[in-house]
Amino acid sequence: MSRRDAAMTYVERGWHVFALSAGKSPLANCPTCRTGAHRAPAEMEACGCLTCHGFYSATTDLDRVAAMFAGHPDRLLAIRTGKVSGIAVVDVDPPEGLDTMRDLMAEGLLPETCAQRTGSGGWHLLYEHPGGYVMSGAGKIGRKIDSKADGGYIVASPSIHPRTGEPYTWRWDYPTAPLAPMHPTLVARLRPEPPAPRLATGTGFTTLTSKRLQGLVDTVLKAEDGNGNNSLYWASCKAGEMVAKGEISEQVAFAALSAAAAQLGIPERDAGRSPQHGTIGSGLRRGTR
Repeated sequence: MSRRDAAMTYVERGWHVFALSAGKSPLANCPTCRTGAHRAPAEMEACGCLTCHGFYSATTDLDRVAAMFAGHPDRLLAIRTGKVSGIAVVDVDPPEGLDTMRDLMAEGLLPETCAQRTGSGGWHLLYEHPGGYVMSGAGKIGRKIDSKADGGYIVASPSIHPRTGEPYTWRWDYPTAPLAPMHPTLVARLRPEPPAPRLATGTGFTTLTSKRLQGLVDTVLKAEDGNGNNSLYWASCKAGEMVAKGEISEQVAFAALSAAAAQLGIPERDAGRSPQHGTIGSGLRRGTR
């Protein structure tokens, strides 16, 4: 199957695809995007560049996909995982992960589903995304078994593994196999830890000194599925205006918004690890200007 035919099959399933470097890493941003012109996830997804911002460039537009690969036969075809594509993937790394996979199968935790043999001899087991936020991360499912869900991606057939030179292949050459629901036990493992209970004080969080900031936090927490980052960015801009007026400190604003982001399940790498980074940092800077 050619790369374009494969991409067409994936897009027909609603899976968002994009191009990776030959080494499985995201392609470098263009000079403009390297300056930080697009920091928030919503801004990166809206960027008109074909390959900037890693999996945020994933698309279901086949013309854009063809343009990504034009003149670059060594690029890998990848699928963005998570709610955007409706899939959550169990990524089995050999050889230790194969033993873990057999144990999970014996427990009934890995039902039969659409599966891809990786170029390293492991497996990608694709399940229906259960809704809400499902974490990605190494070893989250078991020893040498990673989760590729929200905020993740997988390399897909007909890509060639950069180390082994072996192709990624669908089981029985059948990428249109149905997706099984992910077992509830695994779903529970991949949910963010519940936040600490909010204290019943006049402003909600004990560290907040402004009812207006509490209102911004509440707006973030009430965001509909899929709109969390946009809501966080808006609230961060408004909080930045408060910082500029001297109503609150930048640290207070960041602490409140990052706590709300964690409660909503937004990854720290997206929300920001400090007031200078991520969605919150971008919004605070815009607000203070």
